Amino acid sequence: MLLLASNFPPVIGGSARVYAQIAQAAAGHVRVLTARRFYVDGRELADWRVHDQAQNYLVERLDLLRTPLQGGGQHGGLRKWRQRLTDMILRTRVLAALFRRVYLGPVRCVCIGELVANGWIARWLKFWPGVRTVIYVHGEELTTADGYDADGARRRCFLRAADAVIAVSRFTEQTLHHFAGEDLPVTVIANGVDFARFERAAPGEHRQGLGWDDCFVFISVCRLLEKKGIDHALRAFARLARQRVEVRYLIVGEGEYEPRLRRIAAEEGIMDRVAFVGRVDEGELPAIYKAGDVFVMPNRRLPNGDTEGFGLVFLEANAAGLPVIAGRDGGSVDAVRDEYNGLLVDGASIDAIEAAMARLLDNAVLRRKLAENGLRHARENDWYRKSWEFLRLCLGET
Repeated sequence: MLLLASNFPPVIGGSARVYAQIAQAAAGHVRVLTARRFYVDGRELADWRVHDQAQNYLVERLDLLRTPLQGGGQHGGLRKWRQRLTDMILRTRVLAALFRRVYLGPVRCVCIGELVANGWIARWLKFWPGVRTVIYVHGEELTTADGYDADGARRRCFLRAADAVIAVSRFTEQTLHHFAGEDLPVTVIANGVDFARFERAAPGEHRQGLGWDDCFVFISVCRLLEKKGIDHALRAFARLARQRVEVRYLIVGEGEYEPRLRRIAAEEGIMDRVAFVGRVDEGELPAIYKAGDVFVMPNRRLPNGDTEGFGLVFLEANAAGLPVIAGRDGGSVDAVRDEYNGLLVDGASIDAIEAAMARLLDNAVLRRKLAENGLRHARENDWYRKSWEFLRLCLGET
């Protein structure tokens, strides 16, 4: 089967890791069609050749699968028509490449990784006999307002053109049925984790390099976006830090919300207790998780509807042996069972986040129980199991 996705390594993000793990776990059955350039700004991805050569599956790349966002938006006159022409040319190239690969494959199924940007392909594949079409949906494609498709008609049309739709959580499944109808053929395949890679990793030198060897470290690993709740976690941490000298907070990732987070840390007077390490390479992730004692990402639903579709990072943290603190909104409740492998909180409440952080800080027995259950939960959701669920669905063998 052919997996088509712009969000694919070396692009950083949860959905990119999901697609890469599926392809790796199902090597020999999956090939990937992706892009050489980043759709946000059109720049060539760093080291994409090195990445592709190291994989155990075939990766083929076009320049782009979708029009770059930079310079996009609603324009008038000549600029608007130029944008439409550019988009038409790009789509023609994508279709030509896709049909060539389907014809030469032979490919029995095409899985589309981005509903909003590439869902239109499902309508064309309806006319290709013997090829099954699947759309992979994470959640934010439906919950976030889309000015180009304000009433959702385009997205509903794309979904209904597919033979099957994958949802990463029960929340996403419910959202899909509410969005496109109860008769939409949706199957839930919750995200998985490369358990062995995270569980066996040795702790890195991050704590030692920061001089935090004897400290209790809260850690967040995610894109730095408002919905992830790191702003509220920082304010909750600041309250603890005023009472407990041994606590530290390690924030890993980059994103548009980073300047805001740095301002909060400065306003709260905790810059000496917080470390922003930015983006880390994929290979460093298992070791960097193990630099922490408790993982924190109290995600919340934003006023525009944007929320967490699942939260792959919770499984990764569990696989690395950490208990987690998660928000109750969105699909994180599928990744985290309250009082089992982590604590669920109201992500909009700094008080609730502080209480959960203090509870895990002070209760070593609870931390150990959640960590042990988290390892069990992550092992049960290894990607090698999930990839076969994915392949059976894609090939119509469920």
